[in-house]
Amino acid sequence: MQYKLVEGGLQYRFQESKSKIQIFGGGFGNGKTTSGVIKALKLARDYPGSNGLIARSTYPKLNDTVRKEFLKWCPDSWIKRKNLSQDNVVELENGSIINFRYIAQQGKSNESSTSNLLSATYDWILVDQVEDPEIQYKDYLDLLGRLRGNARYAGDDPTMPTTGPRWMMLLCNPTRNWVYKKLVKPLHDFQNGIINPDLTQDSDGKPIIELFEGSTYENRDNLPSDFIETLEAEYKGQMRKRFLLGEWGGFEGLVYPQYDQVVHMLDYETIINYYERQIFDGFDPTILEAYDHGIAKPACYLLAFVDGFGNVFVFDGFYQAEASVDTLAQMIKQKRRNLHNMFGKSLDDNHGLADAAVFRRTSGDKRTVGVSVAGMYAECGIRMVRANNDIVSGIAKVQGYLAVDSSHRHPIKLEYGSPRIFFCNNLQFIDAEIVDYYWKKDQQGEYDDLPMDRNDHAMDTLKYLLSHRPRVAMFARRDLGPPPSTKRWTEQEITSNTRTKAHRYA
Repeated sequence: MQYKLVEGGLQYRFQESKSKIQIFGGGFGNGKTTSGVIKALKLARDYPGSNGLIARSTYPKLNDTVRKEFLKWCPDSWIKRKNLSQDNVVELENGSIINFRYIAQQGKSNESSTSNLLSATYDWILVDQVEDPEIQYKDYLDLLGRLRGNARYAGDDPTMPTTGPRWMMLLCNPTRNWVYKKLVKPLHDFQNGIINPDLTQDSDGKPIIELFEGSTYENRDNLPSDFIETLEAEYKGQMRKRFLLGEWGGFEGLVYPQYDQVVHMLDYETIINYYERQIFDGFDPTILEAYDHGIAKPACYLLAFVDGFGNVFVFDGFYQAEASVDTLAQMIKQKRRNLHNMFGKSLDDNHGLADAAVFRRTSGDKRTVGVSVAGMYAECGIRMVRANNDIVSGIAKVQGYLAVDSSHRHPIKLEYGSPRIFFCNNLQFIDAEIVDYYWKKDQQGEYDDLPMDRNDHAMDTLKYLLSHRPRVAMFARRDLGPPPSTKRWTEQEITSNTRTKAHRYA
């Protein structure tokens, strides 16, 4: 057998990685399992007497996939003892032990699903298909706590750790569960200049996780000639993006598959500079406010402006649970004062768009009682008007604004191919909800025309925000052209001036 490595390629870079946690993700057949097994074999060889773990979610999956792949690539001459039927262990001639374990506990359905790895100490760990639903974030943390081995390095690479190496290697297909939220997304955020609180960093502030992701095509040299052709014929749409192209954003059932953090998220200063430029060019941006009420559940408030070309910039807001109407009203007033202090824009007479439910004078059992929630806000000086509460039409409108239109020019980059809505990257609650906003499924597994009713407060507010805006199809084709101010101002002058204002606004 021969495993082909292309210098600089995806598998090559994974093999060369020395990060504490190494994640190999991407499309089907891109070499994840084979690369993981080969790296595990090299560690078992170069750290004699090491105790390694190769794991998967369940016993059948463990034995049918990653254990078979290990035995396929491990030379027979390396093996001293192989006891797979009893303790599922392979001992090598150099004293290294490879333990094959499943993470989800076998047993009756009413038994707790906990790790069966006991309290062992490992020098290295390989987990295949870590996105399997049986594996939880707690299992990952438990495994990290077991990387305490001290086997000494016996190879000839001076850059390798002298003991351990105490590495964890995770193999996975793109998913939106905890693997994405806790491990992958914080890395993507870091690459875009955002420090996510879930980012695992060393004492110098550098991530200790390294991500390797690529499509099925990157492993074509190690695949049968018809494998990719078959996937291309079978996988369409979101399935193709996820399982062939290996895109983390390609998920069937997402309400807003058009969303891309890199495309739709802009940093705060860029948005404020653009607002300043709009005023300089003689435009008076329209201000939009929207609100979704919540007490035990989060209340969400969004503040946006519309430029002279119909682009919407959501630049401020909050996401607050367990707060009174008085407190939330004061928070809205503070956001309004910030805008007034910065640009002299008064919103005292503005009417925020809100869910029709806040105008009903009902209690939880639907009996008429007292004043409505909207009335309570009015008493605090915050006036609201009913937004369009039709879910399907609201989602369709948001989808239109999120979609990249090849004939629409980007308001900042001035390149063709742009959406019509952008979000400030400070508003991480929007990103957190939009990537986890799915359509419901009926009993037959088919998608309904209704989204799942959970963690959707920002998504509801976004629909309200656009409810009085025209549909994208109503926009006349209009070329932005060069901004009129290009002959009258310099980037340095406007940036310096705006930074002072942005500092005052923050």
